Amino acid sequence: MQIKKLIFASSYIGQAGICIILLSALIAAASYVGKQNETYSFLNHFISELGEIGVSPLAHIFNGGLILGGLLTSFFMLGLATHIGGNWGLGLGVIGLVTGISVTLVGIFPMNQLAIHILVANTFFYAGLLMALAYSLYVISSHQPRLPKVTALTSGITMLAFAVFVWFLPPPLEDVQVISEILKNRPEIWTLPILEWLVFLCVMGWIGSTASLMRKSMKN
Repeated sequence: MQIKKLIFASSYIGQAGICIILLSALIAAASYVGKQNETYSFLNHFISELGEIGVSPLAHIFNGGLILGGLLTSFFMLGLATHIGGNWGLGLGVIGLVTGISVTLVGIFPMNQLAIHILVANTFFYAGLLMALAYSLYVISSHQPRLPKVTALTSGITMLAFAVFVWFLPPPLEDVQVISEILKNRPEIWTLPILEWLVFLCVMGWIGSTASLMRKSMKN
């Protein structure tokens, strides 16, 4: 019974986590002033630029939001994995924990430390892709999944968003040099940041809806 209460609580904690991350991003974006005195644009600025210390005025709020939000969503991932149980739950728990902790690490290592920042950010993108894929396979392949099969729709959309973003990523060995050069003269409309925001919104939607449906399935 105590485990069930913790799983139930993790659904609310996960939703609190995504709200904290989203709110911190919007607050930082509203006050952003870039190196060329430009305002923040969702069409050509990366999310991580909101946490660049010395550039983003409220970088500490954004980074703090990622650190706290990442920890809270990690707890949700563990709750979700426990709710699913078995080998699927174990696998999803490991992948989900890596995904959530990598969000926290992005806040700990902002863009000022670009090499390690890219490493932990890419860990999030690849782990998130694997998480969304594995969850979709679990729901589709299980005869009696612990959550409604409709959740495979939001996880599938999230998986596609991750996959498209990863496809557009520059070669790993050139990440730092390529991104640094382009940031000096960024295009007005840039595919990669737009796709990154799409991933961000899909993850928010998937966690939020899955948490709600997990609570509902536990009440039945």
